[in-house]
Amino acid sequence: MTVAKFKVVLRKDKVSKHGEAPVCLRITKDRRCTYKTLFHLNPAYWDENAQRVKKQCPNAELLNATIAKKRAEMEQETYMLAMTENSVSISTIRNKINTRTSFDLFEYADKYIRELLEEGKYSTYKKCKSVIWKLRHYVGKETLPIKCITETFLRKYESYLMNTLGNNRNTTTVNMKTLGKLVGDIYRNYDLDEHTNPFRKIKFHQEQTERTYLEIEDIKKIQDFKVKLQSPLYDAREVFLFECFTGLRISDILTLRWKNVTDNSITICMRKTEKSLTIPLHDYVKFILKKRRRLLEEDGVKITGEKYVFNILKIDVDEASARDALNTISSATAIINKRLKYMALKLGIKKNLSTHVARHSFATMLVTGDVSLFVIKELLGHSDVKVTQIYAKVVSKKKEEAINVLNRL
Repeated sequence: MTVAKFKVVLRKDKVSKHGEAPVCLRITKDRRCTYKTLFHLNPAYWDENAQRVKKQCPNAELLNATIAKKRAEMEQETYMLAMTENSVSISTIRNKINTRTSFDLFEYADKYIRELLEEGKYSTYKKCKSVIWKLRHYVGKETLPIKCITETFLRKYESYLMNTLGNNRNTTTVNMKTLGKLVGDIYRNYDLDEHTNPFRKIKFHQEQTERTYLEIEDIKKIQDFKVKLQSPLYDAREVFLFECFTGLRISDILTLRWKNVTDNSITICMRKTEKSLTIPLHDYVKFILKKRRRLLEEDGVKITGEKYVFNILKIDVDEASARDALNTISSATAIINKRLKYMALKLGIKKNLSTHVARHSFATMLVTGDVSLFVIKELLGHSDVKVTQIYAKVVSKKKEEAINVLNRL
């Protein structure tokens, strides 16, 4: 295996009309070379033998420090590349220095995470940051060369997530798939042999989790629950029932504006998927909306299309940063869930009540009523009917429980 050679050169054949030439790092391997431009310089200030800027040049010290730093970085990264691939071509090295993608997984991941934050993808940013934090803690080092990520390494790390950290199967799969995406990016960016990517040899599975839902009797209890308008439980109860009869996610309910509501339907752009969704209005939803309009009008509040239906959020999320929007919605949801748990305790409902239980209850009621899964898929805004099919299994379980009751007679 031939070793890449490095030399800093001034390319006199590339002198600009301003009289400056590029100072480049020349990398040679297998008699082929590629150049990385560092900066431009008047040729009179270049010392060819010493491969450095002459002292007479203004900023000579800073420019020479730049040369030393960039050369060291490129030598290290080319060495990392050689560790990854037994045979490294000059084109692969060229891809490396042009894309500036690192062969160190942590360095690449840090760059990717920063880009997510800059692009406002705060939810994905938080998830990826958590995934890398766990891996860093496991490795115990600040670097993780791509060559060190083998099938054996991944199997051991998967075991660590489940057996040491106590992550469930689905959380573990999310972590491993995120790492697989980052490793795959590095392989593609450098034209590495995809067949050597260890993630190709591993299948990660997800378990279908138990869907907690309420029976119609329990939903009726919540409907009949008398709550004063001034009570902290009032909005929590209204939001829960609104979700029970629309199936909307809590993030979409909290950000629902009056302009999204007509006499017969709600039309929104879902925050999670950014896809449009239209939901026909259930009679009880119409009742909630009519009551909220009346209360606002009695208080002298002018209802405009831009105002939230549920005036719970402290900020306008469309005007806020992605981070502030997510944090505000998450905080409001946590408060509502806490109040729902208290309400369940008062009503004797022996289930862990949360806003998402309402969405599950909506779907389960529809499946129980023999509504087509494809219709339910559209109402829930699922992208794949396979996600919706979990509710069919819930109903199958209910049928088994019914037969078991007969068996006990």
